[in-house]
Amino acid sequence: GTGIGIGRHRRTSGGGAPSIPALPVTPTARWHPQFSGVVESGGRVVSATDIMGLADVTEGGAGIGPRVMIDALGRKFWRFEGAEFLNVAAALTAANARDAAVFFVGRAHRAAISTNNVFSFGNAAGGTAVNTGNSNMAVARLSNGAPFLRAHGTSGSADVVQKPWMVAGSQMQVLGAASRVTAQGGTSLWINTKRASVAQGSVAALSLVGAEIGRYAFSPGASGAWGAFDLYELVVYNAAVSNANGDAIQSALMTAHSIVDFSNTLVLEGDSIMQGTGLVTSGINAAMVLTNPGAAIIPANWRVVNMGMSGNQVAELLAKRDDANGWPSAFLAGGQNVLAFEIGRNDFGTGAQTAAQHYTSVTAYLNTTTTGVLQRGWTVRQMANIAGSGAIQTQVAPYRALIRNAQYLTDTQTQSGGSFDGKLSIVSTDLIEDGGAGTVFETESDAANTTYYAGDNTHPTVLGATVRANGGTTPAYSITAGLT
Repeated sequence: GTGIGIGRHRRTSGGGAPSIPALPVTPTARWHPQFSGVVESGGRVVSATDIMGLADVTEGGAGIGPRVMIDALGRKFWRFEGAEFLNVAAALTAANARDAAVFFVGRAHRAAISTNNVFSFGNAAGGTAVNTGNSNMAVARLSNGAPFLRAHGTSGSADVVQKPWMVAGSQMQVLGAASRVTAQGGTSLWINTKRASVAQGSVAALSLVGAEIGRYAFSPGASGAWGAFDLYELVVYNAAVSNANGDAIQSALMTAHSIVDFSNTLVLEGDSIMQGTGLVTSGINAAMVLTNPGAAIIPANWRVVNMGMSGNQVAELLAKRDDANGWPSAFLAGGQNVLAFEIGRNDFGTGAQTAAQHYTSVTAYLNTTTTGVLQRGWTVRQMANIAGSGAIQTQVAPYRALIRNAQYLTDTQTQSGGSFDGKLSIVSTDLIEDGGAGTVFETESDAANTTYYAGDNTHPTVLGATVRANGGTTPAYSITAGLT
């Protein structure tokens, strides 16, 4: 069937639990961690029911179903970390990839993943994987670009007017992708209430059988084929969904999950310290900590995008700044647009820069005629570098002094009366305390503390990553202190 009609499907769980929120258009398939019947093993999904009664899902392989988790508001979700996926039963079919729609409620972990696949028709294990011109829904970046919403290889960045709104973040949001034949309007992409219109994907792919959640079925071994996201709900239609119906579905899902539209943007930039590596999974990086539902660290109307990538030096930050689809293209007119960054560990190490040389590089990154971060209209929160050991700390300490000197405001034209007066502030990440033991990121001795560092004098542990983001017991040093 087409799956198009008025939604009446509800189910009330035992114990007086709330019923499944109705949708204005009846889905073909719908998976909801709060309401699906879930079988777990070791905290992971083994199987889960489709609440429409059509296509249940099963773990992609033994032990690689997503993690079953509960947020601080008591809501269940499934966490995909880039190595998990679910098989969707063959009962879910579609006649044409150009006549299908996907709506997702959740959070995108970070931008370091080149293609963060959410859902694709076709199933590798079932032998039904076919080329659909990339997945039905993904959050993807090209080269040094920002993580734009995409369907069948067609990015929301192609809609010049709606482009700033088509970057997905770590905060709760509703993503939508409706593919249609060109005569029916091509493809529409939604992030919350904003809709972009883009060209139809080039591949039609007929007779689609089964699907995968968290992976692109046609090339599962390719780099970036697997997704990293928190899934609160996924809704699929195997027939075309009009713009009007898509708008209504988005609105209903936002209401059901208490999601407000974002009007401001916070971009987090840097190297692996910001990205999150080792023990810090992509679900515990700085952006995810800041936007954890119930944490109330940042207001709900902020989009938070983690652009931090392992190995980055200032040169890589420049490339991302200047890419045609880079994070500056996510600038929201009428809202606040803030860049928070920490960079230097690799410049001091691999790049062998001195504190003075690094100071010059960062100053140019922020203040360069027409292309500088400040020239592009962004407010900057520069995070004072956390401690390292040996030769690294020898450069970190004087560099901190340089950026705290009044001359830095003059060099970046952010001094009183300057062209960008008040647009730069230093976040004292290095002075963060957690409890009564003093600082945890300031000195070489701090960097050797394996409570907050992962034994390498560089990367924070899970606790370290959390307090680095939220300020620990010194919330004034949080990345987001004072944002409204």
